[in-house]
Amino acid sequence: MQNYARLLREKRGFTLLWSAQVVSLLGDWFNTIVLSTLVVRFSDGSGLAVSAFLMARFLPPLLFGPFAGVLVDRFDRKSILIYSNILRTGVVLMFLLANSPDRLWLIYALTLVQFTLSALFEPGQSAIIPSLVKRDDLVIANTLTSITWSVMLALGAIIGGLVGAILGATVALIIDALTFAIAALLISRIHVPDAPPMEDDPANAEDNGSFIQGLRYLRRN
Repeated sequence: MQNYARLLREKRGFTLLWSAQVVSLLGDWFNTIVLSTLVVRFSDGSGLAVSAFLMARFLPPLLFGPFAGVLVDRFDRKSILIYSNILRTGVVLMFLLANSPDRLWLIYALTLVQFTLSALFEPGQSAIIPSLVKRDDLVIANTLTSITWSVMLALGAIIGGLVGAILGATVALIIDALTFAIAALLISRIHVPDAPPMEDDPANAEDNGSFIQGLRYLRRN
């Protein structure tokens, strides 16, 4: 714990990124119970409908994750993190339109979009960490982000469920949208040092830059 506290105390950029991760993950899992309740209500308690909702949450990272890594390598990582949160702010607010059984499809469609954007955040975060901490602190930083993901998976759903039960689904979804806006604001305050130019090494050139080349590397090794 002392190492984690030291890292957060000494590295402001990483502290902002980690704080954004906490808030962003809270947003990802905050609406789990609220939307599940709406799906049950609009589908007359169909177990198949709830299963489809859960699939809509877990499939995008699985299918889009590998391609997200390629995008993170090609474009500005800080911008990707900011825009993924800004777009999720709008997507979550659109859940408010799903207010009747005939709009149940909106919950599925928006969930797919939300978690496709979330699939961009995680590799972007992992890629930017080496720019914010010393090499000796990389293991500590990566361990902290992994622990945070696991904790927020449970904590976010619990908090969202309580807020939804006490204040209602509408307020819960508005709060959920605000979490992504706050995460975008935190990331915008991070100063990312310019990365040193990569050496033009023909031996490594074929392994840089694309999903297909990554698959070729896996096949060879």
